[in-house]
Amino acid sequence: MKVIKLLFIIGSIISFLLTGLALYCYFEPFTEAISVYVFLGAGFLFAILGVTLIFLIFYRKEKEKNSDLTNQIQVWSNTTYHINAAGDQAFEDLPVGIVAYDNDYLIKWVNVFFQNQMQVKLQESPLSIISDKLVEACDGTKDKFMINIADKTYDCVHNKPHKIIYFFDVTLREALKQKYQNRTLAMGVLVVDNLDESLKRYDIQEKSKISGEILGDISDYFEKYNCFIQAIDDDRILIICDKESLVAMKNDKFSILVRIRDISKSSHLKSTISIGFASYDVSSMELGKYAFSALELAEKRGGDQAVVNIQGKKIEYIGGQTNALEKNTLVAARLQNSNFKDVTTKASNVLIMAHDFADCDALGAMIGALRLVLSYGVKDVSLVIEPKHLDTTANKIYSYLEDQNAEILNYIVDEEKALSIVGKDTILVVCDTQSPRLVMFPKVCDKATHLAIIDHHRVGTVDFKKEYVDMSYVETYSSSTVELISEMFIFSPEAKISPLEATIMLTGIVVDTNNFTFRTGSRTFEAASTLKEIGADMVRVRKFLRDSYEYEKELAEALINTEIFYNRFAVSILNDENIPDRTLLAKVSDRLLTIEKIDAAFTIAKLGDNIVAVSARSLEGVNVQVIMEEMGGGGHLQSAACQVPDTTIEDVRNTLIDILKRDYGYEGEEKMKIILLADVKGKGKKDDIIEVNNGYGNYLISNNLGLLANDNNLKKLAENQKQAKIEEENRKNLLEKIKSEIDGKSVTIYLKLGADGKAFGHVTSKLICDEFEAQNGIRLDKKKLDLPNDINSIGIYTATITLAKDIVASFEINVIGN
Repeated sequence: MKVIKLLFIIGSIISFLLTGLALYCYFEPFTEAISVYVFLGAGFLFAILGVTLIFLIFYRKEKEKNSDLTNQIQVWSNTTYHINAAGDQAFEDLPVGIVAYDNDYLIKWVNVFFQNQMQVKLQESPLSIISDKLVEACDGTKDKFMINIADKTYDCVHNKPHKIIYFFDVTLREALKQKYQNRTLAMGVLVVDNLDESLKRYDIQEKSKISGEILGDISDYFEKYNCFIQAIDDDRILIICDKESLVAMKNDKFSILVRIRDISKSSHLKSTISIGFASYDVSSMELGKYAFSALELAEKRGGDQAVVNIQGKKIEYIGGQTNALEKNTLVAARLQNSNFKDVTTKASNVLIMAHDFADCDALGAMIGALRLVLSYGVKDVSLVIEPKHLDTTANKIYSYLEDQNAEILNYIVDEEKALSIVGKDTILVVCDTQSPRLVMFPKVCDKATHLAIIDHHRVGTVDFKKEYVDMSYVETYSSSTVELISEMFIFSPEAKISPLEATIMLTGIVVDTNNFTFRTGSRTFEAASTLKEIGADMVRVRKFLRDSYEYEKELAEALINTEIFYNRFAVSILNDENIPDRTLLAKVSDRLLTIEKIDAAFTIAKLGDNIVAVSARSLEGVNVQVIMEEMGGGGHLQSAACQVPDTTIEDVRNTLIDILKRDYGYEGEEKMKIILLADVKGKGKKDDIIEVNNGYGNYLISNNLGLLANDNNLKKLAENQKQAKIEEENRKNLLEKIKSEIDGKSVTIYLKLGADGKAFGHVTSKLICDEFEAQNGIRLDKKKLDLPNDINSIGIYTATITLAKDIVASFEINVIGN
């Protein structure tokens, strides 16, 4: 390049000299030829110089570009080194787990960070060593999933084509989410069932003492779980807590249910409590609606239980270990009769329907409801019935009605006719069921927008839309739906019912009570007596209920093929391909209960179309409703059933046996000792040490109801009991001190008097406690205050306050006129 530059300089000099020579020749007298050659030479040299100049210019620019590129390459080379070094470090030490595996799910490589997180060597180990669920997740279609490993939680990203899994530790995030969820607001409503009615026979002081004990225990229980409680009215209490406390009470099985039941039993009361709880991330108003709906569900199911509705989870039922309490008045029947009259007389026409495969109670209830509606003056009323949708006994009764050419047949229409007459103002009366899935004709039900429900069953998880229900008369204490309707006759004397129709209704009561054995109260006999007065024939009832010789043979074969489990449960399987009459299942279960030592009976059979049915019956001590609900059905405490689709008899049997094993344990199984963490009905109270079968023991442990009674846990129990004894002694001493401070004290209450000297209102417990605190500096619990009687006049009264079972203080109340 230097030579080119030198030649360019020499050429330039020569070109200038030639140019000068050419100009000289042009002006001097040289020959023209010489001048031309000189000019041509100079021009040629200038052309060469021009090209050379252009070349040098482009060369310089390219050199500058090459220099810049060289510098960039040098920078990139230096940067790449640092990037590679950082990438290698990140790949190994970044807080993200990386695992590569082969086709056999064998770990071929793991980064250093993740290996350090694990307790065992991972490379060349099966993928399942990290987690048993990891292989299953990798086989799935999702490329992102969450998994728990030891005490940590990981978000996993699965690169399936390259067989690489990335693990992101999200333990803190999930802990914060769980903490947030645990703080989700929970709201509950508690109702003391039947308390006022049960206390009628007691004097004022005993009433105050018993109700104070019940309310005090309720208060103590919920305060233990950091709940805020506030009385809404005399028998309703509002409870507010967080989800974590609700789950703790749920795990405790709401032991307050058992405690109140024990108090009622010792005081000879028929009183229990019903609780409805809800926990949702919604507004307080919406949450309150959920809580009251849960309470309504608990009451519909018979009370003495808690219903828990937690967002994202199935509604849970806890308790329900007693039959619904029978009410001793007919107030509800009178009010419901009035409601029934209102909704039916406003309708354009009335249709009456029951559940599919209607039994005698359903058929009798439909007939009774028809006669009530006619007595209201309604003309357009129909019974929606087709014989093929009746059970065997009800079908027999229907045939008898046809033989007698009974007048009631004029009111019967089939499904097609019913669909054609359902209008926007039609009301559909549904008897003996609360489930739209169980009605005889679902299409008719779907078309109706006004419903009246009359039923005695405990409500399940699926019921009618509330906006369509104009009236609901559900009393789970009742033996049958016929009993409810029979009571309504008392308030509708215009109702005309024939002796044959009364006989059919009585048949319904007899069937549902199994000859007045189950769920039979005084009002059941009163309803039967009412029907007898109308002309019901018990002999005809027995004839309706007689079975054929072939039917009795099937029943006997079922009894022969029965298995006995745990010396108290009978399970019979009907092996016919399809059972034409499902009432056979119920009759087999009822018959099995007549066998000595059998507490519960289950009959299993195939109904067709891959549907397996179970009929369950029990005596005291076994809640078959809970068992059937777990299998997808429902019913009553001692009478329940379920239908399981797309399964086999063997699978249903095994499921049933697993539930019985879990809840009651195998006879002859190895025993284990358990420390109870909560009161368990029929087993013991909190801190008791009991010996149970292994199966039931594991159930108690897994549900946080018990601990294995090993040396360590027994030592902790002894320490806790010792500490509890010290605390109880300290508490007793404190209460004795408080008693000594209260005894002999007095409080002055001013009562406003009228011109005639009569008092306005009366002195309340709250006023007494507030004034006592203001005047003596001691705060009293109004729920533990016992007054001799209502204080509504001036004078001196003595009040007592129960601080503990055997610590009672007293003070004087001086009521002065104002």
